[in-house]
Amino acid sequence: MSVFFALAPCAVVIVAVLFGGWSGLAAAAASLAAMAGLVAGGAFDPPTSTMLWATLADASLLTLLVSAPLVPGVIFIEATRRLQAPQAISHVVDLLRLPKPQAAMLISLGLGVLVESLTGMGVSLLLTVPMLIQLLPRQQAIATALVGMSLMPWGALALAGTLGATLASIDVEKFGVAIWIFSGVVAAVLPSIATAIAGGRSLADQTLAVLAGVVLWFATGLATLLIGMPLAGVFGGLALLAFLGSRAERSPHLLAALHADALKPYAILIAAVTLQTLIATALARRGMSLNISTGRVTFAVLTSPGVSLTVATLLAGWRLCDTQLVRDVAKRSWRAVATVALFMLTARLLVASGATDALTAAIRDLDAVGALVAVTGLGAIGGFVTGSGVTGNALFLPTAAATGAALHAKEIYAAIASAAAGHTAMASLPVAALLLAALPDRTAADDRHALKAGLLLAGGCLIILLIVGVIRLACLPQ
Repeated sequence: MSVFFALAPCAVVIVAVLFGGWSGLAAAAASLAAMAGLVAGGAFDPPTSTMLWATLADASLLTLLVSAPLVPGVIFIEATRRLQAPQAISHVVDLLRLPKPQAAMLISLGLGVLVESLTGMGVSLLLTVPMLIQLLPRQQAIATALVGMSLMPWGALALAGTLGATLASIDVEKFGVAIWIFSGVVAAVLPSIATAIAGGRSLADQTLAVLAGVVLWFATGLATLLIGMPLAGVFGGLALLAFLGSRAERSPHLLAALHADALKPYAILIAAVTLQTLIATALARRGMSLNISTGRVTFAVLTSPGVSLTVATLLAGWRLCDTQLVRDVAKRSWRAVATVALFMLTARLLVASGATDALTAAIRDLDAVGALVAVTGLGAIGGFVTGSGVTGNALFLPTAAATGAALHAKEIYAAIASAAAGHTAMASLPVAALLLAALPDRTAADDRHALKAGLLLAGGCLIILLIVGVIRLACLPQ
């Protein structure tokens, strides 16, 4: 019974969003209320003051970790909007003369995947949403932006995969290839989905989308094999940009448009992220880092995309920072921060109360396929309740690896759990909150559509993962 209780907070969110039409903030509050009620009612370990203080400390730090890029990201959006960056981007897209489906692919799966692979934390949404809203109707723009987030297993230079390899005691290179076998298939179908959402349903549109999927799949795999998992998403995004750019019409005004002052903040941001990554890596090798930790969760300040976002904003638009901008940012970001805080409290209560232990204990005696489904489900729950493939792996990957080891297929079970956490994190409330914070003139309908689209995309990704997983199990020597 405790297993069903442990799933109850997630069920509350799903029911509230899909059937109740609640906002993300309201669904997060309901989820926390349900979890608090279960803990107080004795469904799990009895609550103690120590446990509650630890939960509050962990949730506060995780909220800070997410808010660190979120609030500077909203500032960056407001500053670039005042510089008319969305209009400048639309002008470049117009000069490329790409059909809308191809332009949507270029933004969400080219630039979006590239930036998310460099930064993680959903920062790519802060760039792609304003672009897509200039190109597509509102609901299509939201769904297409989430398609670009569907490769989160490679976000933040594949930090979740690196952590997963450590937790599972698997060589990083081997684990990267194992993840690519699962997530690479997802990558191959995403261009077709993005094209269909953007209105490209003809045979010619879908044929091009299939070719784009092959490019994305091949580039991520080749980079994984030759360079390593951390840069796989980066090269995948670059390859897709090059592929679609090669099909664009040449305009004599394109070069001038690309050098417009309004676009400089984006170039500065990409350069800042790259430089920050190099500096943080170099300092880490010398044992120098700036971490905030509760002993259970850690916020590595120097690796936060908020640093690059702040630097890029100051370099590109510091003159635009005034009291009106502060008011606009506060208005757009408070709901997102509140949603994250409530959801992080729920996630940490799941851990501290022993609910996650009850979930992992339930899969020990299942057969190979049943265990595969259960491990995938646990990975998905971890990503969904935390909004991060990193913390999703921290919750459930050791169990997935132990289950796989008992069935002589540790890499398969660990990789599918890691992939499930990353792909499902895209549907989480923290990610939806970030998307909605980047959306101008937000409405209650936007909340519902973003969460529904995210859940549908995540469900499709999980089906693909399970199909690939069953095939891989069938190919194992008996």
